[in-house]
Amino acid sequence: MHLTDRRQHADLRATGGQLSSPERVIQAIRDGISTGRYVPGQRLIEADLTRELGVSRGPVREALKRLAAEHIITLNRNKGAYVRLLTRREARDLLQVVEELLGFAARLAARHIDDEAHREHRARFQRSLERLLEHQNQGFSYAYIEDRDRFYGAMMAIGGNRELPRLLPVTLVQLQRRQFQRYEAVRDPNLRFMEYRSIGEAVLAGNARLAERYTRLHVRRIRLAIRRLPDEAFAKPIS
Repeated sequence: MHLTDRRQHADLRATGGQLSSPERVIQAIRDGISTGRYVPGQRLIEADLTRELGVSRGPVREALKRLAAEHIITLNRNKGAYVRLLTRREARDLLQVVEELLGFAARLAARHIDDEAHREHRARFQRSLERLLEHQNQGFSYAYIEDRDRFYGAMMAIGGNRELPRLLPVTLVQLQRRQFQRYEAVRDPNLRFMEYRSIGEAVLAGNARLAERYTRLHVRRIRLAIRRLPDEAFAKPIS
């Protein structure tokens, strides 16, 4: 299951199977960030959201307030709502959290890859790894982002910890990816895909220690690469 789909399913369970109007708006904006329809710095216009989603302004305003509380958007009384740009510190702090959670997920996945009760997990994870590696020579694309999320989603599913998808700040991660998308060249793509392969092979081998180590190193290298970006790549810190 795609990581953003997990959040949607959690919302559906919380409302007894049907999203409320504000939750529909929230989900639409989250999905828009994931797909690149909404990019960091873009203004979100209330009238457009009400027309596209078929809701009144009340639910839209409530949704925007909730997304602002989650640090997904910025609300300004005079300028309206904008998809957030992360500050340098926010990007660093976010990746520290991602490193911990994904490292834990990789360790769990390696431990449970051959559990008798979930024999289909190995095949699913193998397929997700193969699909991800196919992008090595194709460049950055939305399909690559989807397959990367499926890879990590399959890894979390194997571990069986139901809190991980809830704790992982998925929309913020997607926001960060979009914000720094034009700086992808800062990292060697061959190294990046070598890291994916190492993570996948360690999980499939059931080596929990290596799976966690490779995953942590992968996220740490992303953090170091982002740290080297110029100040123009980030929002200005709030004084």
